Amino acid sequence: MPKELQFSPFTGNVFDKGRSYADQGRSLPPLRGESKALSPDMQAFVSGSDLDDLDSSKGTKFVTAYAQSAWVYIAVSVLAKNIAKIPFRISRVGRGQAKKIRALRTSSRPEHRQFVRKALGETIIDDGPCVDLFNRPHPTMDANLFWEMVVTWNCLRGEFFVLPLDNNDQTVDLKSRNPRIERLITLPTELFWHMVVGYELEGWRYTGSPLLTPIPSEMLLPSEVIHSRSPNPYLYWRGMSPLIVADLACRTDYAGAQYVKGLWLNNADTGVIVTTDQQTTPEQRAAILSALRERKRKAGTADRPLFLWGNAKVEKPGLTSQDMQFLEQRKANRQEIAAIFQVPESMMGYSDDKASALSGGGQAISAERLQFVEGPVMGHCHVIECGLAPVVATFGDDLVGWFDVDSLPIMQEARRARLDTAVKAFGIGIPLNDCNVAYDLGLPKYPWGNKSFLAFNLQEVTAAGLGAGDSLPAEEEPKPAGEDDQDGEKSNPFARMGKLLASLRAQPPAADPAVRKPDVVQLWKKHIAARKAWVKQVQGKVGKVLTKFRGKTLAKLDEVHLQKTAVTKGLVDLIFNQHEFGQSLDQELNSPLRIILQAAGDELMEEVGHDDPWQYPPKGVLEYLAGRKQPIMGVGGTVRDQLNTSLEEGVTNGETHAQLAARVKAVFTSLTIGEAKRVAMTEVNIGYNTARHQAMGDAGIGYKAWLSSHGPHVRPAHADAEDMYIDDPIPLDEPFEVMGEQLMFPGDGSLGASLENIINCQCVQLAAQKKSEDEKTVGYLVCGYGPKYITKLTIE
Repeated sequence: MPKELQFSPFTGNVFDKGRSYADQGRSLPPLRGESKALSPDMQAFVSGSDLDDLDSSKGTKFVTAYAQSAWVYIAVSVLAKNIAKIPFRISRVGRGQAKKIRALRTSSRPEHRQFVRKALGETIIDDGPCVDLFNRPHPTMDANLFWEMVVTWNCLRGEFFVLPLDNNDQTVDLKSRNPRIERLITLPTELFWHMVVGYELEGWRYTGSPLLTPIPSEMLLPSEVIHSRSPNPYLYWRGMSPLIVADLACRTDYAGAQYVKGLWLNNADTGVIVTTDQQTTPEQRAAILSALRERKRKAGTADRPLFLWGNAKVEKPGLTSQDMQFLEQRKANRQEIAAIFQVPESMMGYSDDKASALSGGGQAISAERLQFVEGPVMGHCHVIECGLAPVVATFGDDLVGWFDVDSLPIMQEARRARLDTAVKAFGIGIPLNDCNVAYDLGLPKYPWGNKSFLAFNLQEVTAAGLGAGDSLPAEEEPKPAGEDDQDGEKSNPFARMGKLLASLRAQPPAADPAVRKPDVVQLWKKHIAARKAWVKQVQGKVGKVLTKFRGKTLAKLDEVHLQKTAVTKGLVDLIFNQHEFGQSLDQELNSPLRIILQAAGDELMEEVGHDDPWQYPPKGVLEYLAGRKQPIMGVGGTVRDQLNTSLEEGVTNGETHAQLAARVKAVFTSLTIGEAKRVAMTEVNIGYNTARHQAMGDAGIGYKAWLSSHGPHVRPAHADAEDMYIDDPIPLDEPFEVMGEQLMFPGDGSLGASLENIINCQCVQLAAQKKSEDEKTVGYLVCGYGPKYITKLTIE
C-alpha cells in the first residue's frame, strides 16, 4: 500500500491524509510524489463499491460484509426494523425530574423502573414541534427510515452521527441561546473525521458529495453534531465496529458460499480428470478440453455424450469430508455472527431446532424473543435516547424522549405472565404492593396494598365443608383468647393459617357420597378442561393424516379403474397401505406428544407447589415415544379393516367405480369424526398421566389416588377404583387394582392391562402426601387442580 494511504482497523476507513472522501471515491489520479495510481481493487475498496468479476479465473473478493454476508444483513436488519417499530414518545415531566428520570432509565431496581414508567406514561404529549420533528425528521427521510439508519450505522460502525438542521439544511449549534431544530438527518460515519488539537476534540471535518449525501462538505463544531459511540479501547474518539470481530466469520462464510455457488453452476460436478497412457499433443489436449466444456455447458443443461480416444479415461474426483463440512461450517458462522450482534437465530428465521424442543417450540421461541427485546433492543434504545437527549432538551428542559418498549405485544404478554405469578404470590399472603415491586407489574401503589390476605374457602372432596354449626371436639376446643391475641391473629396470616389447620385436625363427620359427588365432578372437569386444547390439537393431527390418505386412496382407486385391473376382495390392499399410514401418523404425533409430556408435568408441579424448573427426562421421552409407536401404528390396521369391510360389501354387490369411491369417502369421513377423537383422547390421557406419575416421583410425592371420569360413559370398574383409592391413597410405586388388572396410573399398559382399561379412559391420577408422626398415619392430603384447590383431607 502506498505510504500516503492509512487504514483504520477501528472504524473500517481507508483514507488519504489531506484528501476528501469524494475525491477518493472517483478514479483517483496519482498520489503526490508517486508516479503510480491506485489499483482498481484499491479504488473500489476506498469508494465502498463491489469488485467486478470480469475474469472468472480470479474469483470474487469479499469487500463489504453488510452487502455480501447474508447473516450480517439479516442480523442488522432485524435489530433495525424491530427498533423502528417501537413508538418514540415525548413526555413532559417537570424541570426538576427530567434529569433524574434520564439517570434512572437504566436502573435495575424495580421501584426505580416503576417510578420512571409512571412519570413518563402519565405525561405523554401528542402534539407540538418536538413530536412533529420525530414523526418526520427530514423531508427525504421519514421516522421509520431515520431510526433504521441510526441503528444500522450503530451496528455496522459502533457509532452514529446525527446532524440537527434548520429549514435550510444548515447545521444548528446546540449550545446557542435559542436553537431552533427543524430537521434531523443521519449520515455515513466514514464521512466524518475527528479533529483533535492537543487532547481536546476541536471539531469534525465532514466530506460530502452531491451524488452521495444531501448536504455539502463543511467543518462542524462538536456542539453541532450528535455523536454516539460504543466502547473502543483502541481509539477514544470513535466507536469500535462489531464487523472487526465478525470479519473472519463473514469471510469464511463468503468463501463457503462461493464454493457452493461454483459447484452448483457446474451441475454439482467437482470436475473430471482425464488420464492417458500416451503423451498427447497440444491439439489433442485442446480437443479434449473443448469436448469436456461442451459436455458441461451451464447449469440446467443435461450432460452430453463424450467420446475419447487413445486409451484416455475420465476419472471423477469425489467430495472429501472437508468439502461436506461446508454446511455445518456455514451454520457455525451464522451462530457466531448472530452472537456478535446479539440476535437470536429464531429472530433471523432459523427456528427449526427450537420448534422441535421438548419444552415446546412456541414457548422456547417466545422466551428468546423476550430476551432479545429486553437485551439488545432495549440497549440500543437507551443509547439512542441518550444520544438524542440534547435535541429533545432544546424544545424544553422538562421534556424527555423515550422508546415505549412496554407497548410491544411481547412485553404485554410478559407482563401478563408476571401478573399471573403475582396472583399466586398474593394468594399465599404477600401484600399487593410488595408483589407490584417484586414482579414489576407497573400498578399504582394502593392504600390497602400493604395488607395480607389468605383464602379460607378450602373445600373437602367428601363434604361441602365445615358448616357454620360444626363444632370441634371438647379436647380440641380452643381456649377463649384475649383481645390482644385476637388482634395478633388478625394481623398475622401465619397465626390464622395455624388456627385453620388446627381446626382441620379434628375427625370430620362421615362423608355422604351424595354430598361429595359435586366436588369430585368439579375437580374432574377442571382437569379435563386443562387438556382440552391438546385433545383438539391431536385430533386435528389425526384428521390431517386421514384427509391426506383419503386423497391417496381415491387416487389409487382411480388408477385401478383406469388400468382395468380385476377387482377382487383384496382391493383394499391395492389402494391403501396401512404401514405407510401408521408411519405418517406416528411422525405427525411425535411433536405434540413431546410437548404434552412437559406440559402435564409442569401442571403437576404447580399443583403440589413446586416452583423449580422441571424437565421430563430426555431418555424417558424417547422410551415413551417408542412405547407408543406400535399402538399408533395399529390405527392403520383399524382404517384398513373398516375400508375392507365396506369395499367387500360393495364388490360383492357389483357396485360401480363411483359407488366404491363414495364408500371410501364415507369411511374416511366417519373415521375423521369418531376415530380421530378416540385416538386423541386416549393418547392425551396416557401422556398426561405418564408425565404426572414421573413428576410426582421427581417432586417427592409419596402417595397417589385415583380420580374417575364423571362423563356420561364412565366404566363402572373405574368408578369403583375412585371409591377405593380416593379415601385411601396407595404408595406411588404400587399399582392400582382395576378390573382384576394392575395399572401404575390410568391408561398404563406396561403391566399388561387390557385395551378395555385403556382406550378412551379419562381418569386422572392425583398426588397425595401422607402425613406421619413417629410412623403413625395421621392423614392424607390429596392435591387437586392448582395450589388453592385442596380436594381431600381425611384424618385416621
